Amino acid sequence: MRRGDWAHDAEAIRAEAVDTIIRVAVLVGLGVPACTVYRRCREDGPWTLMAPATVRLGTGTPTRRQLVRAALVYAGDRAALTGLDAARAHRLRRGVLPEPVHLLIPAAVKVQSIPGVRVERTHRMPPVRERDGLPVAPMERCLVDAARRMSSRSDVAAILTEPVQRRMLLPSALHAEVEAGSTRGSALPRAVLRAIAAGARSAAEVDFHDWWFAQPELAGVAILFNVRLSVGGVFLGIADGYLPDIGAVLPVDSVEQHFMTPDQVIETERQHRRYRSVGLHVYGLRPGRIHGDSTGLLRDVLDAIAVAEQLPTPTVAWVPDLPRAT
Repeated sequence: MRRGDWAHDAEAIRAEAVDTIIRVAVLVGLGVPACTVYRRCREDGPWTLMAPATVRLGTGTPTRRQLVRAALVYAGDRAALTGLDAARAHRLRRGVLPEPVHLLIPAAVKVQSIPGVRVERTHRMPPVRERDGLPVAPMERCLVDAARRMSSRSDVAAILTEPVQRRMLLPSALHAEVEAGSTRGSALPRAVLRAIAAGARSAAEVDFHDWWFAQPELAGVAILFNVRLSVGGVFLGIADGYLPDIGAVLPVDSVEQHFMTPDQVIETERQHRRYRSVGLHVYGLRPGRIHGDSTGLLRDVLDAIAVAEQLPTPTVAWVPDLPRAT
């Protein structure tokens, strides 16, 4: 395109942009003078300067996709998206996206963080994979990178349990990633991964796991987390908590998994009936009570145990519900 012709061929410029984001150098190569580029990015102009030498061919509020693309264009071709934005590209849903887009770049690359873009230089640059049209870190790396910067145990549990619960990732992959990285910010992920290794498969189940082992009154009660129960080869269900010595099942009945839709309510009731039909004692607990009514929950759990101890213990087979990555 000859110098000056760009103004008559806006489609050619848009064709070079990705998600409407384009480098200033590309625009100059298309014949747009650099001074014109920056003039068009002024407050009353038709374009927006998203980052140094990085332009959006439009104005108004950018989408998250445009923010991510602008960060990648700014950081250069060797950058990889990590954190929760990368988790979204891997089709994970949990976690609130932080304000800055988090990128990884090789340690030798000299690119600085700017407002809205966190650039992390690393000597442990992961293999970059394309997901949803974006260059991203592997699933375990992006989740652990996000978890290291979280201060809420529940938030960490939510993002680390999701791929395990959905059978997209093995717990061992998350554990290996935590071990391979820096110890900085690793305390919460390590604690949550211990609960996941014990069988917890959701944030609510991690909370329940932690709550159970914090109660001295329950110290002598054997409990298993996320085990598959069956009688005579007939599958009954996956018990969130199972007390094998007394034949009691403690389902963690969260709203998200059990009461969000009428079908979930019907299935939850059906599963409880299956347990009771073979003589298991069932006490469903609500996750909100773990923090909101811990004392009352303990009293009710102890009462449920006392009732189960008075009943015959059915012969029920159990095996761990081991995830398999797909």
